[in-house]
Amino acid sequence: MKRQATVVCVVVLFAFATCIAFGQHAPARKKSAAAAPAGKHYTLPASKENVQWGWFDVNEKPKLAIESGDRVSIETWYHALDQIKPKPADHTLEGPMMDDLARLRKENDGGGPHSITGPIYVNGAEPGDTLEIRILKIVPKEYGQNFNLPGKQFPTGLLPQEFPEGFVRYYELDVARKTTQFKPGIVLVLKPFPGVIAVAPDPNEPKEKAGPPIKDAQGRTSTLRPWKNGSNMDLNELQAGSTLFLPVFVKGALIWTGDSHCLQGNGEVNLEAMECAYKEIEIQPIVHKDMKIEWPRAETKDYWIFTGFDEDLIEAMKIAVRNTIDWLSLQKMVPMDRYEAYALASLSADCRVTQVVDIRKGVHCMVPKSIFVKQAKKGPPPASKPVSGR
Repeated sequence: MKRQATVVCVVVLFAFATCIAFGQHAPARKKSAAAAPAGKHYTLPASKENVQWGWFDVNEKPKLAIESGDRVSIETWYHALDQIKPKPADHTLEGPMMDDLARLRKENDGGGPHSITGPIYVNGAEPGDTLEIRILKIVPKEYGQNFNLPGKQFPTGLLPQEFPEGFVRYYELDVARKTTQFKPGIVLVLKPFPGVIAVAPDPNEPKEKAGPPIKDAQGRTSTLRPWKNGSNMDLNELQAGSTLFLPVFVKGALIWTGDSHCLQGNGEVNLEAMECAYKEIEIQPIVHKDMKIEWPRAETKDYWIFTGFDEDLIEAMKIAVRNTIDWLSLQKMVPMDRYEAYALASLSADCRVTQVVDIRKGVHCMVPKSIFVKQAKKGPPPASKPVSGR
């Protein structure tokens, strides 16, 4: 019994610390469902009824309705409604070749290649709320793939002119060992995370600056671009044990996930990650009424993470840095003004290129938790004295 009590205390303290970190006042956490015991567990399989190809549609009938704090195990498909994968009848790793991949890309022109499972309706979520999504577990399926489309036909990837011919390779994943062989002599360690995880699109999302239209004639939103609702962020820190925070734009929030990745370097330069699919990604959505954010934020065991997206990489960087400064200047653990926050961001925040291939480029800034060594005393922070020297 003592051991059980200790575990409960650790969980409660973690929730309390998260509130201090991303909220503004610790007592606010008491109002959310997160402080209550976990609710029911649901399963949402991938099927023709539950999966859409490359478009978010707020008029799509929810496939599941849950309460804040419930858990959901979601199955995902491979790209293009499960068409881009090795043939199931053999283990020769023979899948669709480049002509088929180019055809499938044109078949859903304007939409993403992503197969997205959902939407999931969260009771009580309203516009202006924040939805916390805890990623509890990820179990990949047995295959992955990576390709770049022919640069002579498609202006995709970072260097399309330098790679005029397409390239595709399929991989068998050792899920138990979390590895795959790139080729003899190179073994990669799998780090699965959802490339696309989203709530319903922002109705005030700006018009596209590049690429195909964001919306189609039916009013659906393409999954190609990341934005404030999450979408195609390709943030490789969103592994099991991490938490994502998204602003809510419609009643019920509406959660989708897909574009399942099993490994990706920051940048995702040739167009894709190790694209795979999941037998299960288990999430726990939690509604926060008293937490207001504008852009996606994330948390891992070691970092708080702030994002920015724009067609211009420098603008994306500015957004991510401003979000970092805003949070640092408002957090209550060690109070500071915006000038101190700007300086601290420069000294300690690791800002990385999330991806450069999704039309809107991404940057995420990671603030290490380890720099906060103690709680500040009550009252205003002491004035900083400039250090002279060259």
